[in-house]
Amino acid sequence: MATTFTPYTTAADLFGTKPQWVPMVLDQERLQSYQLYEEMYWNVPDVFKVSLRGTNTLPIYVPSARTIVDTTHRFTGAGFGVIAFDRETGKPSNDSQAALVALQDLFRRERFKSKNNANRRYGIMRGDAIWHVTGDLAKAEGSRITFTTLDPGMYFPITDPNDVDRILGVHLVEYIETADGPRIRRLTYRKVPRSDGLNTITVEEGLFEVDKWGKPDAVAKTVLRPPTPLPNDITSIPVYHIRNYEEPGNPFGSSELRGLERLMGAVNQTMSDEDLALALEGIGMYATDGSEPIDKATGKPTTWKLGPGRVVHTDGTFFNRVGGVSGLGDSYGEHYNRLWEALKQASGTPDVAIGRVDVSVAESGIALALQLGPMLAKASEKNTLLIDVMTQMMFDVVNMWMPAYEQTSFDGVGVDCVVGDAVPVDRKARFAELNDMLDRGVIDTEYYRTECTKLGYVFPDDIGPRAEREFSARNQDQFADRVATESGDDDEPTA
Repeated sequence: MATTFTPYTTAADLFGTKPQWVPMVLDQERLQSYQLYEEMYWNVPDVFKVSLRGTNTLPIYVPSARTIVDTTHRFTGAGFGVIAFDRETGKPSNDSQAALVALQDLFRRERFKSKNNANRRYGIMRGDAIWHVTGDLAKAEGSRITFTTLDPGMYFPITDPNDVDRILGVHLVEYIETADGPRIRRLTYRKVPRSDGLNTITVEEGLFEVDKWGKPDAVAKTVLRPPTPLPNDITSIPVYHIRNYEEPGNPFGSSELRGLERLMGAVNQTMSDEDLALALEGIGMYATDGSEPIDKATGKPTTWKLGPGRVVHTDGTFFNRVGGVSGLGDSYGEHYNRLWEALKQASGTPDVAIGRVDVSVAESGIALALQLGPMLAKASEKNTLLIDVMTQMMFDVVNMWMPAYEQTSFDGVGVDCVVGDAVPVDRKARFAELNDMLDRGVIDTEYYRTECTKLGYVFPDDIGPRAEREFSARNQDQFADRVATESGDDDEPTA
């Protein structure tokens, strides 16, 4: 009978125990996949069932999952930043500059950069990443907004039955142990339409019985917070979901490792078999038609005692060493390399992205771009998903959460999230290009310095007037020297 295909079919054979507290089968498999792919990343031995052949009881697990995830992470969201502007003019304004300063203070206090890096890596690994924004008016002004990254296994969206991309509410769910036994702690946000066409966002929290929390009419066993509206300024649910892949009809993402599970298992098996074969080649395998050795002290069969300087006695006619696999480097090495090549090609992870690159390729812009093409294309798709969600989150923070919780308004301010170039810049080639354009009058000195700043140079604020004065003085000196030379008034003796 054919198996129904789901986003988790390729990993199903490796799943562990089902989370019985989750009512829907697809959600159970989603949570199992999060754990599986995280275990694969951290090379947990129990994930892949390597066949133990011969006396090999210590199989080798190659960290192939970590290589793929970390390399993809390196090229995704590189140089993440936020820009602000006036929504009418599209240019910086006093309010947009103030909004950037407020965001920078918030980022430093909330350790946003480190959280963002970790959340992005785990999003690539698991397939989904979740941000949660909260506020607390009881805290001191300037510290009331909090960014939290969540395990995506807590995220259960309430979707429109006719459109899975339309979110009507969100459950944030956690299995906990209490004095009364196991409970589900559920925090729920819901949209309530208003007469002005916007939404009021309500929040409620409670403890539920394990098998009842997911029902539409579920009633909390213990109410921790009754349905309460968030401040009127906040019209969007403060839970932000970033998918690693976007799949039509699937409200969740997919791990970067999806579909590669068997290949990674084969890599581990091949490496373990090679390790065993090498060990046996060194220790040796023997054959004899004699009977097994007998321990004189006990009179019972015992093991052969083989080793340097030992003499083996047998009652048979021969005792020979058995020839093992010849050319281990060719047979196992080629098979191992083919598996790795298949993994890298399927995941869009070329050698140059991992860091294995010839100098001539690295210095050739065209060759480097061609080899990095698969990784850059993949990262570009992920950057689009990342920027879309993060831009919405930053817009909400500036235009909803700061007015509501910090009493700070930034009228008409727009926000965009941006990413930089993950490919290292060839500074020598870039300087040659800039110098050529400056000499030909294609660019001016201000643009030249701006581009040099991107290469790491820092110029003082008054460098423009200083450079112009020095350039003007140097030209005047050269002109005076030329006039003196041509008029014969210089100090040099004449013949």
